Amino acid sequence: MGKDIFRVILDSENPTNETETIGEYDFNIRLPFTRSDYKEYVLYADNFNISLKGLTTEAVSVRLTNVSNYNSYSSQTGGNNNSILQIYNPNITSGRTDDLVLSYQGANSPYYISSIPNTLSLKICNMDGNHIDLSSANNFWTLNLRLECIYNDDMC
Repeated sequence: MGKDIFRVILDSENPTNETETIGEYDFNIRLPFTRSDYKEYVLYADNFNISLKGLTTEAVSVRLTNVSNYNSYSSQTGGNNNSILQIYNPNITSGRTDDLVLSYQGANSPYYISSIPNTLSLKICNMDGNHIDLSSANNFWTLNLRLECIYNDDMC
């Protein structure tokens, strides 16, 4: 078996389309040369960082709204899982005045998808699925994805 690995780096400042007040972002994905004979696609959310300056958000969930983990179940959707990562705020206090940055590293959590998407649509929300308003100039995020595409390598 052979494997092609693609990196997809996304951030809140450069989406194709956005509605920041409800935490929704669309990105057109233009990968370099890809094969037509991939047998399996595995997506990993390697790193995620978010600045929550001035917000009192207790948890952050990043969901793919146009791609789902086909061999999964989520009690929130009643079907396939669409959440690629969750972060819980360790500094929850009333009247918090310091600025907060949350970071996620989860390179060992596979997310099986059925094809290479041309567009990735993300929703940044809390654990209940309610939007997080990131329209302030002080709130931003970055996401580092890894897409592993498996193919038959007949040369072995």
